[in-house]
Amino acid sequence: MGYNNRYNAGGDALDYISLGTVLAKTGYYGKAEDSDDHILNDFQNGNVENKSYKFKKHSTWRPPLWPGLIAFVFLIFGYKLLYILIFKVVIHLIGVGLFYKILRLLEYDKWYILIGAFIYSVSPVYQIYGRVFLVEPLTLFIITVFLYYLLKCQKNTRGFALLGLTGALVILSHPYYIFLPFTIYLMLVLSKQIQTKHFIISSVISLFIVALWPIRNAIVLKTNSLIMTTSSGAVMAKGWNKEVPQLHTNTQGDLADEGLVLKEGEEVNVQNEIDASKQYSHSVVQFIKENKKLIVPIILTKLKSAFNPLAETPKPGILETGRVSFHILALLASIFLLFRGADLVRALNISLILSTVLIAIITYSGFRFRSPQFVLELLFIVECLNNLKKEINRRYLSITY
Repeated sequence: MGYNNRYNAGGDALDYISLGTVLAKTGYYGKAEDSDDHILNDFQNGNVENKSYKFKKHSTWRPPLWPGLIAFVFLIFGYKLLYILIFKVVIHLIGVGLFYKILRLLEYDKWYILIGAFIYSVSPVYQIYGRVFLVEPLTLFIITVFLYYLLKCQKNTRGFALLGLTGALVILSHPYYIFLPFTIYLMLVLSKQIQTKHFIISSVISLFIVALWPIRNAIVLKTNSLIMTTSSGAVMAKGWNKEVPQLHTNTQGDLADEGLVLKEGEEVNVQNEIDASKQYSHSVVQFIKENKKLIVPIILTKLKSAFNPLAETPKPGILETGRVSFHILALLASIFLLFRGADLVRALNISLILSTVLIAIITYSGFRFRSPQFVLELLFIVECLNNLKKEINRRYLSITY
């Protein structure tokens, strides 16, 4: 399916391909004189390999990790979209192996380990986004790597510098998870799963590595602002406008129009990413100041959407049905783990809840953005099954004796 549709890329997916191509061809992170559609057409005609692209402008609209990896694949293997699809399959298979090791580190029953690894491999969540060039499958893999090193560090009480690095990569892959590594570090130290010095080491290293990107942005764009991505203003605007209480859903959460927050007749300077981001951010602040009665309804709407396992605007298909079914199980597991379960897994559960609440309030949430946290949600389900087995065994033994 992904192979047959590789030239049907559009929107966000095409933007990543364009950024990766320009980076590989010019050495600069940004846009070429050729439009994204022209670059896609060059791939279709097999012209990218021998074509030179003229760099037009720096861009910080997207986080850097996925475009950087796309450029790496092009430089090593050649300029074919098939190689990106193969790369995504490879990292997914590695992710399956890592999740298998994660379950072994937690010493679950062998059948739970095998079934958990199998579910990871066939996840509807992955299959929905893995067939296109979106960043979510990469973020799923990076979070899996992060979780694996977290468990290794927690058991061996060393390697926390590497944990800080992988935490930073989670954020540089998808800013939706900007709070996740830090809430995990915090909850682990509060639950006495790691020492305070390890919390500090991991947090400082993550902050240092992540900070390099906005510093780079400030330098190349010649601004005093430290901006993670220039899309942040527009993303905030999508989650803060008068239509959110009526239209926001977990499948169409962005409302597709950040301009709703602007004043009537106001236009955004689309030629300058920094100015546009600042303009959107300023409009959001003004909107909140002028619409105080909408603050609570908007927040409640976004939080309900963020934790609702049901598709608020249903889509047909067995994969969508599978995804919704999985989200229902994950929500039940998350609620259960608030009261029971191993301290480590409970800390991870609370961390995910806190990070989701924070990002949903500031921006918005939806099924697509939440899909990379599948690895954590699957872990929660396995933990609940493991607890259920222990309870059944305990009751059986008490009856027997």
